[in-house]
Parts: sequence; C-alpha cells; structure tokens
Amino acid sequence: MSDDDAHQIEPANSGALTPGSTLLSGQYEILQYLSSGGFGITYTARDSLNRTVVIKECFPEAFCSRVNKTVRARTQSYAEEFRATVKLFIREAHAMSRLDHPGVVGVHQVFEDNETAYMALDLIKGKDLLDIIDSGTPKLSADEIHGITLKLLDAIGHVHSQDLLHRDISPDNILLDQRGHPVLIDFGAAREEASRKSRILSAVLVVKDGYSPQEFYVAGSQQSPSSDLYALAATLSHLISGEAPPNSQARLAALANNQPDPYQPLFGRFPAYEDAFLASIDQAMRIIPAERLQSAEDWALKIDRRKRVERARAQADQDKSIDETIMNLVASVQIERRAQGAVERRTAQGPAPAPASEAGEPDTLRDLGEDAMPADPADSEAGLACCELPDAQDAAHVVHLPAPEAEKPTPYARVTSKAVEAANMPKPPAPPIFTRERIIRAVTAPVIFCAFLLYGQTVLKNEQVQAATLQPLLMWGQGLGGWKASEPAPVTVRRGLGD
Repeated sequence: MSDDDAHQIEPANSGALTPGSTLLSGQYEILQYLSSGGFGITYTARDSLNRTVVIKECFPEAFCSRVNKTVRARTQSYAEEFRATVKLFIREAHAMSRLDHPGVVGVHQVFEDNETAYMALDLIKGKDLLDIIDSGTPKLSADEIHGITLKLLDAIGHVHSQDLLHRDISPDNILLDQRGHPVLIDFGAAREEASRKSRILSAVLVVKDGYSPQEFYVAGSQQSPSSDLYALAATLSHLISGEAPPNSQARLAALANNQPDPYQPLFGRFPAYEDAFLASIDQAMRIIPAERLQSAEDWALKIDRRKRVERARAQADQDKSIDETIMNLVASVQIERRAQGAVERRTAQGPAPAPASEAGEPDTLRDLGEDAMPADPADSEAGLACCELPDAQDAAHVVHLPAPEAEKPTPYARVTSKAVEAANMPKPPAPPIFTRERIIRAVTAPVIFCAFLLYGQTVLKNEQVQAATLQPLLMWGQGLGGWKASEPAPVTVRRGLGD
C-alpha cells in the first residue's frame, strides 16, 4: 500500500483491473496494480480531487472471476458464497472506518461497483517492515524498535477497544511512514469471518507461517487480543534476530510430543535491548493463549517506564481521592453525632428558661385570667385536645428546642411545656419498705428449721407428742404471726412399722 510499490508492472493476471479503468462513475481511476491475495486485489488510484489513494477490491479468486470489468461467481453454486463474502467485506470496511488513530490506516469510502465491493484507503508513503528486513540498508536501532513497538501497541490497543481484531499482523502489513511512524494496514477480520461460513474460502484464508498463532490455522477457532499480540511478537522477533520465527503449528506439535520448542527465545541473546523488552516478546509468543500477554496495555506497562510511572501516579491520585472521601464521610458522621448529642442533652435539661421580661407573668392556667382563655368552650376543648399530654412511652421522644426570638412562647404554652417536662422527668426509685410480711418471711425459714430439729429430738425420746407442738410450726410456715393454740387431744406416735 506504499507508493514505493507503485513501480511494479502490471502482472499477467487476467483478474486485475487494467490501468485507466474507472470506478463509481469515474470518481476513481485505476493507476497501477499493487498486489493480490486469495481474498482481494489492491491498486493505486486517483480520486476526483486528484489525490492518490489505495483501492482494495473484494475478489475471492477461489470462486469468482472477471468478465470484462464485472466480477461474477465461477458457477451458480458459488453465487451465494460470493455474495456473502462481499457483505463481509463491506462490514469490515465500515468497522475500519470507526477507527480514528494515527497508527491505523484511514478509510475514505466504501462502495459497490462491478458487482463487487471496494474500499478507498489512505496512501502511506514509506516502506513496510518486510522491505526493511530484506533490504541491505542498516537495520533499525534498539531504541527505534522499542519506540515502534510502543506505537504499535497503542494502535493495536485502540483496535481492540472497538471490539475488533486485526488478524493479519505481519511485517508486510506494517508500514513506516516518512517520519518513521508505524501504521497498520490490511485487516483480515472479514477473511476470518468468511472462513467460518465457507469451507471453500477457508482454503484461501491467508495464514502466514511464522506469524500466525496456532489458533489461526483452525477456521472458527476461538481468538482473542492475545492472537494479535502473538503475531506482533513474531514480527518483532524477525525484526530483531533477522530470522523468521518457526511455524506455530510445528511448535504446537513439538509441545504435544514433549520435544523442545523450535522457537529460540530472544532473552539474553541481544545485549543492546533491555531484558524486560526481550522477555515480553518471548512471553507474547507462547503457544498456549492463556500463557501469553493478554492485552496491549499489559505489554506496554512491562516495557515503558514512563507509562508505569503514570499508572502509579494515577493509582496514587485515586487512593488520595478515596482517602478524602472517607475523611469527609467520617467528618459528616461526627457532626451528625455531635448534633444528636446536643439535642439529647437539651432534651434531658428541659426547655430554656423564659426571658427576664416575662419573669413576672403567671405560671399556672388558674392565674392567667379570663383574657388568656378562649371565649368559646368548644375552642377550649379543641385547644386542650391538641395539647394533650403524651403518655410515658411517647414522652421519651419529645424534643424541646428553644423558641425563635420572633416567636416567644405564650404563658399557656409554657405551662403546657412544664407539664410535659414533669411527665418526662425520671422518677427516683422508691426506698425499700420492710413490711411485717417481709420480716416474717425472712425469719420463717430458720425458725422452722430449728423447730423441726427440736421436734426430731423429742420424737426420739418420747413416744407421745402433743399436737400443740406441731400446730405452731404449721402456722409459722404459712407466714402467720398471731395465733392462739387450742387444747387438742394427745396424739400417739409409735416408732417402727410393725407395732
């Protein structure tokens, strides 16, 4: 998609548009053929504003061909799959148009013509990373590669934030513009989606050995942001070592057979790079997706000290904000408790004393006189009903607040308030009353005990016991004090059961 590729001559490809062909009623004029793949063909073109742009044509050559300029399915049985692929191509273009980032190629327009679909893209002037790797020019320095990696991670993170995956990151799909800034091109999202729907198209799905993770080799497999990060790590490994990384399928087979991993880690092999930088590439290239770096932000934090400092400061600011919020909540609770305590103390102390100017006014309803009482008895009853004193349970919840200066309490209200205060006053506990019954109960137990002890001794000595001896004991047990014993007949008590 770079202008350095524009020097390529027209290939012997009957499927490509010839230079001078127009699209969208002359709005675009094809200048040159750039490249082709199993999913489409790329051209340079001039738009109606005389700008040079890149035109990408949906051309799945597995089941379509061109007749003059029109693209048609090879057979009637492929017609449905071809139309489905065109719809996916259009959907990819609309998804790419939502990406507004300097590290992602911009989409000008998407349209249909010649019974297929096209998208117009920015023309990036520069070289792709594959040209830099293969050329004899001096390689990029360690600092340059480190800076390129951070910019690519920022662009990939933006793509992932839009719920998209690139699915085709490789050295030939990363361009460096004239300022050295990397730009992602040629998204493969529609190709991957189409492969799920068509067994035929899955055969032409572009899987780049060495760069595609092992899950890309299975159509419809579960893919995640770590899949794009694997492809980026493989690209960086090639850029640093100069050697293409091994096929991920071969690595997976070696892992399954308990054989050494064909991939040789970068860590410790290139002293010009920081160990953390090389270790992050090795981690992103792990075969098992769960063992890789899971997000572009996680990767950037591992290799960018400035970003780590910013994260720490942001976390500190957040913690400070949380601390301030907690302190404000504690302060508000303390203020509320002080206010509640003041109300409780004021309730316990009663209402504030009357001003000195009203000290000589009467303190009872009787001394108020007829002028202070309502003229209508009905009004009097209504007023007394409104001022009905609360019972003991509700009186505890009555809160007395001082009256405002502008609304001084009337004598009638003061008398009523004093009555309420009297009802609320806690009563002192009554002193203990030692009644005659309590005294009798207190001395009954020891007396009965002694009496029965004496009675037992008497029974052991005498065969006859007077009933008069038992009667006082019974009366003491009943708590009675005054009694007069009669003269009953003697009762004979015999020891032994057989007598």
